[in-house]
Amino acid sequence: MIKLPAFASDTTRSVWLILCLNALLWTFLPWLSAYSLPLDVVEGLFWGKEWQWGYYKHPPLPAWLVNLSWLGLGDLGPFFLSQLSLLVTFWYVWRLGLKLLGAEQAALGTLLLLGVYYFTWPSPEYNHNIAQMPIWAAAAFYYYQALHSGRYRDWILLGFCAGLGFLTKYVMVVLLTAMFLHLLTQTQGRRQLLRWPLWSGVLVMLLVFLPHLIWLIQHDFLPLQYAQQRSGEAATPLQAHLLGPVKFLVVQLLDHLPLLILLAATGFLARAVWSKDQADSSSRWFLIAIGLGPALLTAIVAGATGTGLRDMWGTPMWNLSGLLIVSWWITPLSPKSQKRLLRGSIMMVLLLVTLRLVDMSLLPYLKDKPSRTGWPDKALATELERVWQEETNCSLDIVAAEYWLGGLVSLRASTRPSVLIDGRMDYSPWIDAERLKASGVLMLWQGDEMPNQLRQLGEVSAEGFLQLDWPVSRAAPLQIGWAIKPPSSCYDSSDNIN
Repeated sequence: MIKLPAFASDTTRSVWLILCLNALLWTFLPWLSAYSLPLDVVEGLFWGKEWQWGYYKHPPLPAWLVNLSWLGLGDLGPFFLSQLSLLVTFWYVWRLGLKLLGAEQAALGTLLLLGVYYFTWPSPEYNHNIAQMPIWAAAAFYYYQALHSGRYRDWILLGFCAGLGFLTKYVMVVLLTAMFLHLLTQTQGRRQLLRWPLWSGVLVMLLVFLPHLIWLIQHDFLPLQYAQQRSGEAATPLQAHLLGPVKFLVVQLLDHLPLLILLAATGFLARAVWSKDQADSSSRWFLIAIGLGPALLTAIVAGATGTGLRDMWGTPMWNLSGLLIVSWWITPLSPKSQKRLLRGSIMMVLLLVTLRLVDMSLLPYLKDKPSRTGWPDKALATELERVWQEETNCSLDIVAAEYWLGGLVSLRASTRPSVLIDGRMDYSPWIDAERLKASGVLMLWQGDEMPNQLRQLGEVSAEGFLQLDWPVSRAAPLQIGWAIKPPSSCYDSSDNIN
């Protein structure tokens, strides 16, 4: 068995330098070019500040992490957290590659992940999909270790990763299913089913997940209801059972297009590079089962049940794509081939981050529809907080709005008010009727009419409209409607009523 070496080879050091360069560019350049934070980040921040064991859309872990990152590093934090997640993913993929294939293939297989869409273009927006990536990679690594060692330590670490996975997004069940099916194909795996180490891992998984499970029971399984609504029923039986799953798989293939272009441009699609005998059959079967199995299972289940699929659900499923490709390469590669691939990877990194910067910072000036990272969030919060204080002479504690608008004000207002999502207390269990009455609420909306859900919150003492220019768009000024349900007495976030 290959032991984990230091960064001994030139190839390994070069690969990690490129991965770190990629992380630095995707951290600092999007941060410098974004006027406001991305949509999912804003939502995660107002969730995370409430420290709940669950939220109406998702489990809690990513919201906690993004809030901690923002508290520690400000607006830079979520961009840093996203790239840190990818670096941890690369680390576990590399370690797995060392065990399955060898040092050169492990390094190059990790490098090739930069050609997978999910590792670059959407990475500035930290969300539950990105949060899954390091957990899936770590789970794959510890599963391989546990399968071959049978040790309590490895099964417990796998169980811990699985528990964290379920605290991130429930699609973790797809990876565990792929692992279970793979385990059944292995003689040593079937034996593990009769031994305590495996079941100790299951117990750890359940213990980690238990607080969220209790929350789910207490809140009528809200995230599962949301997931069902979001996936929805396809329009026709043909769409539901065939076209939808096929589209999902085709999109996942297209998400590897930058990787295929890189291989073509550097000469790695030539027949002379490939051989079916370079990796042993068990290693390749592991990569196929764990690397391709989750996406195939997702498509099969969706086809059988007729539920819809979202393309971005494939985000964590491709951590092993690079290792699977290099398992078919004839190695060691020549120095010339290695240099060509390394230089091509650097050029791809620079090209993709440049195109993303153009998309974030320049194209909004040419479009009539502003991007989410181009909202006047600070000016919006400042004006609304001023209006609230003039009308109530109290600190702003609750904002009722749809999650994007409410989240922006929550993030930028000096008091970091809580968000009453769409005016619904079932979506916002951190707010109850007593708090709402005591602190009052600032209601916000876009459009001419106040939504009925907000109007039902009670009689308002003042209302009006606010107009703001877009900082990075030619669009017509932003118009926000506001209304105030006054507090019965001033209320602060430490629960002291004056």
